[in-house]
Amino acid sequence: MTSHKFTFYRLSRLINTYKWKVLTKLRLNNSKINRILYPINDSEIEEAKIEICNLEFSKSDYNNFLKSPVLKKYNQLSYPYSKTLEYLTSMTLLELKAGDKILDAAGGEKAEYLKALRATYDFKFTAYCQDSLLDGKSADGVTYIGGSIDAIPLPDESLDGISCHHSFEHFRDDLDIKFIKEAVRLLQVGRKLVIVPLFIANEYAEIWNNKQIYKYDPEKALTIFDRTASFAGWGPYEGFARTYSPTALKTRIIDNLPSNCQAKISKVLLDNKPVPDIKQNYHQPLVNAEMKALIITKKSA
Repeated sequence: MTSHKFTFYRLSRLINTYKWKVLTKLRLNNSKINRILYPINDSEIEEAKIEICNLEFSKSDYNNFLKSPVLKKYNQLSYPYSKTLEYLTSMTLLELKAGDKILDAAGGEKAEYLKALRATYDFKFTAYCQDSLLDGKSADGVTYIGGSIDAIPLPDESLDGISCHHSFEHFRDDLDIKFIKEAVRLLQVGRKLVIVPLFIANEYAEIWNNKQIYKYDPEKALTIFDRTASFAGWGPYEGFARTYSPTALKTRIIDNLPSNCQAKISKVLLDNKPVPDIKQNYHQPLVNAEMKALIITKKSA
């Protein structure tokens, strides 16, 4: 990307960020989708033929994680924040070890998660952040690599863990399916991909907050246009989000998994209660009131 284009990109992001901050401050964001989409219970999710388990944290677990200097700004909040809960979830599920090579897919220019891990762990590991806008950059112990999310320029079985935070729902068309297959290609046997949050709702829906609407799955997905849908995001790669019904999760994801991997869902609990608290994390849609993570483990062929 040229410096001129990158400057324009940064400016447009700042303008849109301000817009969404205003909508969120007034609690006008996600107004339409919050009337249509909501979380569903375990028995309904089981229709997807996938194992469900709990991942439980205590408030002290969460507070200890926030001791990382990278995350100090979140200490100013009086409630557990959704983003740091995502980070704690993937860090715990990936079970990283010294010498591991890990990737944060669609990790963004700040690479906050990887930097937080570097500040948290007392051992060395190799950290990659996939972001096509910053290919070739290295900063704070993180190497940025480009490529599409379904064609990441790393060798087969070269990674010990892959995370994806609040990005999977933005993967358009069939990139959700292709990304998982690409992640399985990259993983060592026995290691994991963690996608958090996974949005499972009462409806299989394709959500847009701009007028550039494409119906990727028109025969099956409900199309929702909501100008206030901060959930759909903004910027050159966003403006779109997807939620899965149990049926859509099975047919799109579970049934398309490579034969050498296994999937399960972890529900995230803090002191035995679902998180995040949407009354305080009101930037989030109601459908994320019960955070879930999708864990895919690569097995031997």
